[in-house]
Amino acid sequence: MTRRTALVPVAALVLAFAPGCERLVERQVERNLQRVDDSVLASPDLQVVLCGTGSPLADAERASACTAVIAGGHFVVIDVGPGAWETLDLANLPIAGVEAVLLTHFHSDHIGDLGEATTQGWIAGRPAALEVFGPPGTAQVVAGFAEAYAADVEYRHAHHGEAALPRAAAGAVAREIALPAGTAATPVFERDGLRVTMFAVDHEPVAPAVGYRFDFAGRSVVVSGDTRKSESVAVNSRDADLLVHEALHPGLVGRAVDAARRLGRDRLAKLAGDIPGYHASPVEAAEIAQQAGVPHLVLTHLVPAPPNALARRMFLAGVADAYDGEVTLGEDGMRFSLPPR
Repeated sequence: MTRRTALVPVAALVLAFAPGCERLVERQVERNLQRVDDSVLASPDLQVVLCGTGSPLADAERASACTAVIAGGHFVVIDVGPGAWETLDLANLPIAGVEAVLLTHFHSDHIGDLGEATTQGWIAGRPAALEVFGPPGTAQVVAGFAEAYAADVEYRHAHHGEAALPRAAAGAVAREIALPAGTAATPVFERDGLRVTMFAVDHEPVAPAVGYRFDFAGRSVVVSGDTRKSESVAVNSRDADLLVHEALHPGLVGRAVDAARRLGRDRLAKLAGDIPGYHASPVEAAEIAQQAGVPHLVLTHLVPAPPNALARRMFLAGVADAYDGEVTLGEDGMRFSLPPR
């Protein structure tokens, strides 16, 4: 029997029960429309959602860099790498409530979905332009995405009208923050008890590069951004409850480099071989968490992302020797809630 003829009885069955099938479809549509969890904005907790734990390497299970923080009715996102906005949406979060994006630096795997964050948040009902905070250079990035999406904004505004899609809410506004010196932190904003500060990290030759700290209701979260083992991360993570830190396993990357060389993939070997020099290993991230006295370390931006239990065990080798707190190997969609103190 061919594939085409096999479909005939199936099609006949569907048509015979069309009324019932239609109701099933209607129920599924209703469930999809009701899935958004607005209650997170009313929660008294400091909440963290991993919306992208991958790297520039393609991974069907992971978006590129993205971490969301929700507190005091405010919903902000740190970096929006490719695929991150879809992950946020599929996590049933109220994406119309995303009011700000905080950029750590301008690598493509950290900014690739900024246009989608700006546009899709507007479509979802964001009431004002998206604020984009970051170090010097942020304005240029925001302007570039605005130019790329300008025609799309005009199409949607003309189609749906000002009442549905107000033009003033369509775009993004850049908020550049002067880079602090040394290990010092500088304020980004403070709203309804949520205080955000920014500090420089070491991702040379990429500069500027920064991390962020979030304080709310007696709880604290730090997001490292991309960095080597950096004293500024340790300083700004002191007494924090949760450290979300990038991690690259140099041994696993080294094996990939050796394999590429054996296969004559010299260009790939060169590029992959350069990567460990400006990232922190899992053990180094653990050492930072130990030094800072953070009780819970969450590893993200995983290079290479471990696909199974054996790979996860290899990725975390030596971490327990360096750190006596809780360690979580991040996956897209993970959530952490810190109740008020």
